[in-house]
Amino acid sequence: MINVDIAKSSAGRKISQSFIRKVAKKTLFLSGKKINQLSLSIVLVGEKKIRALNRIYRKKNKPTDILSFNYSSGYNKKGVEGELFLCPEVIKKSAKEKNVSFQKELAFVLSHGVLHLLGMKHGRRTYEIQDEILNFKF
Repeated sequence: MINVDIAKSSAGRKISQSFIRKVAKKTLFLSGKKINQLSLSIVLVGEKKIRALNRIYRKKNKPTDILSFNYSSGYNKKGVEGELFLCPEVIKKSAKEKNVSFQKELAFVLSHGVLHLLGMKHGRRTYEIQDEILNFKF
């Protein structure tokens, strides 16, 4: 089961729960991880806020597309609970640079965040899964 809660947006853009749920479900399937429940809280923020969070938690003084916070005790079969901070402005800029739609780039970024919540680090398999996500129609 995948639960999605979208906090009030301070970023001026809406993202559907069903889209997030589909991306998370496909990412979970492709990861091969077996869990009973994935609970996501999605917070949409502007560039100023994501920069501040990135500076505090990653010591990088620049805006980013997504930050992932795992509130469960890492990956376990019972479930994973986490919060994803998304910056639609950064995602939109990245989509334009890559010449892809906002929705495709959002799926790519969401998948990245979910993989981190599942305990996966940056690496070949993580990027393969994200690339596979781009082949699906959501």
